[in-house]
Amino acid sequence: MRRIKMWKDDLLEELIQEAEACDRKLSTGVTKMSEDEAILVFSRLVLQGKIREAVRFLTNRSVSGGILKPDDDAGKGKTVKEVLEAKHPPPLDTVSEAFITADLPTLVDLDITEAHILKSAKYLSGGAGISALDASQWQVILLKHGGASEDLRSALALLTMRLANTIVKWDDIRALKAKKLIALDKCPGIRPIGIGDVADRLCAKVMIDITGDDVQAECLTDQLCSGIKSGIEGSIHAFRAMFDELSNDGWGLLLIDASNAFNSVNRAAAIWNSRILWSRCSRYMFNTYCDNAILFIAG
Repeated sequence: MRRIKMWKDDLLEELIQEAEACDRKLSTGVTKMSEDEAILVFSRLVLQGKIREAVRFLTNRSVSGGILKPDDDAGKGKTVKEVLEAKHPPPLDTVSEAFITADLPTLVDLDITEAHILKSAKYLSGGAGISALDASQWQVILLKHGGASEDLRSALALLTMRLANTIVKWDDIRALKAKKLIALDKCPGIRPIGIGDVADRLCAKVMIDITGDDVQAECLTDQLCSGIKSGIEGSIHAFRAMFDELSNDGWGLLLIDASNAFNSVNRAAAIWNSRILWSRCSRYMFNTYCDNAILFIAG
């Protein structure tokens, strides 16, 4: 009440001096966490089922320069916002060779039930999108409130089934597909993170659970990130053995990093090819990538 009275009396200089005096008493450095404190944090994350976060905490992988603001200086005369915009280039030109030529498989409707939502909801993780509800909060409302939670799971099952079995107008789902965009300081560099809403991520998890086997069967060893168990580990051993055998004959390895490869992909080709190679998920793919998702940046 004393400070409110000072504000009303226009004693702003006195308020600023008092605020600065209080600020000087606060800790300015980062206190090093003791081993016992680190064990408590690790245990809490594991008990919450956040295994990935616990491992990252233990291995110190999450350390970075923090979140950057849109108007912060990103170097080379550019702001963070300008760098983020540059990471979303126009798609590659359409070329006929990118489109697979084949007979179109028959489209099969998927039956998605409340049980599918229940199964996938148990494995939700991550931060909140633009709805401000994170994975833990979604798990509570999906799993902890009896009949009300079951009704909500049934509604999400109907939503996922609609996205999987029909073509939906973009205006109907543009809010669902919107992302919260943040920029992490890589020290140096910027790592863009698009945080989709948890409800949308849940729908995608259900689709992967139901149709993911199709991708594994189609990709096999051509794309080891498709979910083949121990596929990447097996490829490392195979390449190491091959390299040891052939390195004396002038063989070598060339590592290439494609800049913005995913954002540069021609979506028309990707959607068409998924219609042939991943037909059970092709309508969901079309509904997800037929237009540009809105990216919201704080500030």
